[in-house]
Order: sequence, then C-alpha cells, then structure tokens
Amino acid sequence: MEAGKKRAVIVGIFVVLGLAIFVTAVMMLGKQQKLFNKSVQVNAVFKDVNGLAVGRNILYSGVKIGTVKKISFVRTNEILVLMNIDQSAQEFIHKDVVARISSEGLMGNKIVMLSGGTPNMPRIEDGDRLTVGSGLSTEEIMNTLQVNNKSLVEITDNLKVITKGMVDGKGTLGKLLTDDSVYKNLNASMAGLNNAVANTRRLTSALSAYASKLQTKGVLSNELVTDTMVFSKLRSAVTQMNEVTGNANKAVLDLQAASAGVKEGMSNSDAPIGMLLQDTLLADAFKATIYNLETSTEKLDTNMLAIRNNFLFRGYFRKQAKRERKAQKAKEKAARQAQK
Repeated sequence: MEAGKKRAVIVGIFVVLGLAIFVTAVMMLGKQQKLFNKSVQVNAVFKDVNGLAVGRNILYSGVKIGTVKKISFVRTNEILVLMNIDQSAQEFIHKDVVARISSEGLMGNKIVMLSGGTPNMPRIEDGDRLTVGSGLSTEEIMNTLQVNNKSLVEITDNLKVITKGMVDGKGTLGKLLTDDSVYKNLNASMAGLNNAVANTRRLTSALSAYASKLQTKGVLSNELVTDTMVFSKLRSAVTQMNEVTGNANKAVLDLQAASAGVKEGMSNSDAPIGMLLQDTLLADAFKATIYNLETSTEKLDTNMLAIRNNFLFRGYFRKQAKRERKAQKAKEKAARQAQK
C-alpha cells in the first residue's frame, strides 16, 4: 500500500513538472511571438508575397513591431495579408507608411518591412489598409546578380585584351611601357614643361614685384598711373612732339622742293647758277674778275701802308693806335674787377 502511494506521488511530481514546463514554454513562445500583447490589426494587399507565411515578423526601421496573422486570396494577383501591430509601436507608425515584402538576409525567411511615414499624418488605427511598395524579390536579386556577372565577365575579357595589347607594345600605353624612346621623349617633355612652369613662376614673381613698385608713392610709374596731372602733361608733351614732327616733315618737304628747284636750276643753262656751272666763258670771266679784285686789294693794301708811313698821316695813325691800346686796357681792368 505504501509502495502504491509512493509511485502515485512520483507520477504526480512528474505530471506537475511536465505541466510547469509546458506552461513555461507556452509563455515564452507567446512572449516571443507577442501573442499576449495588445495589438492593432491592419492589412495590405500584395500581388506576390514571395513565400510569406503566417507568424512571420513585421519590422519597422529594423525593430520587430508585430507578426503576420493571416494570408488569404482576394482575387487573382491580389493577396490580403492581415498584420497585428503592437499598440506600443502604434504611435510611431502613421497612415502613409509603406509595406514591402523583404527577407531576413539574402536567403532568409520572408518578412513584412514597414518604412516611411510623416509625423504630420495620423497614426494607424485598427482596420487600416496600408500602402504597398514594390519589393525586391530573391529571384530579381539573382537575375540582377547574373546580369552583373555577365557584365563583369565582359569587362574582364576586355581587360585581358587591353593588358595583352599593352604587353605586346600596342597602343600609346603599350609603347610607353615597352619602348624606351617614348619614355625618354615623355621625360624630356616633362622636363621642358617643368622649365616652362619655373619660367612662368619667375615671370609671375617679376610681375608681382613690378606691380608692387607701381604702388610705391613718389615713383614715376606710380605717378603715371595715379596722378592725373602727370598724365595730362605727358599727353600735352606727346601732342607737342606730334606738332614738332609735323613741322619737321613740312620743313623736309620744303627742303626737298628747294633742292629740286636748285637741281633744276643747275641743269638749266639760262638760270644764273646754271650759267655759272655750264657756261665756260662766263666762268672764265668770273675767274678774271676775282683775280682783278685780288690784285686791286693787294695794291690797296700797299697804298694804305704807304699812307701810314707818310709823315703827313703818321701822327694820326699813332694817336689811333694809342686810343685802341687804352680802350683794350680799360676792358681788361673791367674784366678783372668783374671776376673779383
């Protein structure tokens, strides 16, 4: 009898433990799935749920806010998805939020992703139908990856052709890599370019120094730039120089005309200068006249010398010489006084 009671007690203990474990598991599962939380039920109509199942998570900005309650067909290509949203997250989700089918990872379970929403819109309420956005399915992702892989293969093939041509010395880059003369020419060009840059820098420095000198007051260049009086005087001087140049040109023209007239007169035998140059008889007569004048002058000098030595006129000439010496001494004295 005691053994039967003992067995009953052990069985009872195991039953109680089993019930406790079951209740704990139900509570933990319900807590994880948020089965016992107060929620707001909303819905959305999708054309394709891509394998979405009941009980899958609903995320908003990466945070789990509910689960999928029911999935049912409305009509062809229209699938109604009922969603339970926690009341604790209701105030952060607005009526213009957008629902999309997404995946947990690249190949993970399908979930409903909520995004968007503006603060000035009202928050969601029980029975609201959410706007559906276009989601990117796994098949589309794989198709895109395949297209990208094909493009990558083509790019790789093109790179192989380009690199082979470069190694073989084809094209500009190939010649640059294989031909030393191209490298030397390029190096010489770069050296010339560096020299040009250096010269440009020196020229820029010289221009900067000259510009700073232009700003120095008292310098002629600064006065030419800033002083309007100097500029007006310079312009007046240039105008006068232009006038002098015009007058000089006019004088040159007059001299040319006069020389042309003289030349014409020299070639004309009727003109006086032409007669002097071309008529030999007149030239001989002119020479004879000059000779007679020289002879008469010599005779006149002889006569004047004879008169000075004559006793009748000797006193007159002595007095005249004395007056001349006296006047010369007076001039010399006045000059010495002026020097003092």
